[in-house]
Amino acid sequence: MKIIHTSDWHLGKVLYNQELTPNHEAFLQQLYSIVQEQRPDALLISGDIYETSNPSVLAQKLFHSSILQLHNAAPQMKIIIISGNHDSAQRVSIGSDLWRLANVHIITSIHTLDDRSADYDQHIIPITDSNGETLALIGAIPFAYEQNFPKVTDSHNRILAFYEGLCHRMHELNPQRKPQVLMGHLTISGDLDFTGHKLDAIGGMESLDVSNIVPEFDYLALGHIHHAQFIHNTQHKVRYCGTPIAVSFDEDYNHSVSIVTFDNQNHPNVEEHLIQTPHQLETIPKQPQPFDEALKELASYPSDQNNFLRLNVLAGTAPSDAMALATEKMEGKKAELLYINYTRIKEQERSADVPITLSEFNELTPLQVAKRYLGDQFTKEMETTFNEVLQQLND
Repeated sequence: MKIIHTSDWHLGKVLYNQELTPNHEAFLQQLYSIVQEQRPDALLISGDIYETSNPSVLAQKLFHSSILQLHNAAPQMKIIIISGNHDSAQRVSIGSDLWRLANVHIITSIHTLDDRSADYDQHIIPITDSNGETLALIGAIPFAYEQNFPKVTDSHNRILAFYEGLCHRMHELNPQRKPQVLMGHLTISGDLDFTGHKLDAIGGMESLDVSNIVPEFDYLALGHIHHAQFIHNTQHKVRYCGTPIAVSFDEDYNHSVSIVTFDNQNHPNVEEHLIQTPHQLETIPKQPQPFDEALKELASYPSDQNNFLRLNVLAGTAPSDAMALATEKMEGKKAELLYINYTRIKEQERSADVPITLSEFNELTPLQVAKRYLGDQFTKEMETTFNEVLQQLND
């Protein structure tokens, strides 16, 4: 049994007024070739299809046409999609019944029965071969806040209880003990590498401890964290596949999709397939320097490289016309300077009493603005409520 695990496409991403569409198109063409070559039994897309809950028409067209092309590349392959915290569940699920005609299953909400108990069967998709024999079961759980999951009688976390119940139901439907694969879009507790994430901007989700249910499944295909990684102490069964392309300058690492095969004992073996893009996101220089020094490095940047650049400057060392001066140094070069990043020597000293530049303010998320304004008065309960309201507004 073979699956391809990918997530966090963030279609429609605009980085400092520069659309990343060419990089997304390159990724999707490579994914098409991977599917053609690998002929997987299933393609799992674990959330954050779009960058925003209200994606552009171009981003939606790119998604729809790409999914149809992927289906045509391997018509027997099931494509299973869950929504992430960046997605509008309602928007992603539009036409889900029609998508079934292309072997595409889209799950964007938590299904319940009339008595409001969990309807696990709506979250379970069997993977079958050409003879109709079951190869695996996929249990797909989209992003949702805890209150959207069925209530439990004790103080147990509702999300974890749903995962446990889903595993038990999959066992009931799987007497031959075929591989059991879960999909999720959330933060799993563990020694995570958040490189590329601003910690205040990862969705306000509480970490979920799945260590007790690791024996109940064979692989957990996660989305949300952008750096590809396994969760430690989970027998290589819990994995974030990461973003297929860099969607911020801080994501300075390889990007890939995960090809997962299962042996006769249902053990997963993961191979990363690296994705190449026409425009790399590059920070010049790597470490922040005074403006004059950074400008020298920018001037010596190779003229034939077609990348998107961020100039890394120490705050307080640049004149008011810094962007104009830096842009002059780009004349005759294929690369494009998108942004000047001003870094304070001691970021930890930043507070609401310390002024920030307009460009720095534009990088803040709504949650970061609220925390900056209220400081110590911003409680954990307020953060939870803030994120719930923000999600409702996005939907």
